[in-house]
Amino acid sequence: MNGIVGYFYLLLLGIGFVLLTIIKSIDTFLVVEYYKLPSLLNHDVLRSIRILTNNNSFYMILLVAFVVPIVEETMFRLWLSLEARHIAISFSAILTYLLFGFKDLFKLNVMSLVILLSFIVINLLIYWVLKGRDIAQYLNRFITIKLLGSISAISFGLVHIANFAPLNTSIWFLYPIYVLPQMLLGYLTVQLRLKYGFIYAVGLHVLTNLVSVLMKL
Repeated sequence: MNGIVGYFYLLLLGIGFVLLTIIKSIDTFLVVEYYKLPSLLNHDVLRSIRILTNNNSFYMILLVAFVVPIVEETMFRLWLSLEARHIAISFSAILTYLLFGFKDLFKLNVMSLVILLSFIVINLLIYWVLKGRDIAQYLNRFITIKLLGSISAISFGLVHIANFAPLNTSIWFLYPIYVLPQMLLGYLTVQLRLKYGFIYAVGLHVLTNLVSVLMKL
C-alpha cells in the first residue's frame, strides 16, 4: 500500500506544483493587480477548524488529517463500488451533512445525537430500497464508471470553494481555478478507489492533509 500511495502522492506533488504556479500567477496578476482585490491565497482555509478545536494543534491534526479524509472519501468515493451498502453509507452521509452539517457532531450534545441517529436511519432506509438490486448493471446502461468517477472528482473540488467563504461574486468565475488541486486529488483518489480499493484512496487523502496541516501549524 505504501508504495502505490507514495507514487500517487509524488504525482500529486508534481502536477500540483504546476497548478499552484498557474493559480499564483492568476492571483497576482488578475485578482490583485487587475481587480485590485485582496489575494485569495492569503485566505486561512483552517479558520473554521481552528475555531472548532480552540486552536488545539493535536485536535487540528486529528480532525484535518484523519477525520476529514475519512468522511470526505466516504461521501465522494465509497459509493463508486456501486454496492448497495456502500451507496447507502455514502449518500446517508451526504444527506446528513446537507441537513445538519457536521460541526455539531463533535460537541457531544443532543444535536450530535440527532445527527448520528439521522445518519443511521437514512442509511437503513437507502439500503432497504437498494438491497438486492444490481445497481451497477442498471447504471451501466446510461453512464460509465469513469464518468461517475469524473463527477466525483469535480464535485469534490467544487465543494472546496467553500474554503474561500465569504465569496467575492465579482470574480466568481475564478474560484473553480483555485480548487484545481482539490480536483486533482479527487481524480487520483478515484483512480486508487477503482483500481486498488477504498483504503488506498483514504491513505492518499490522509497523507496529503497531514503534510498540509503540519506545514500550516
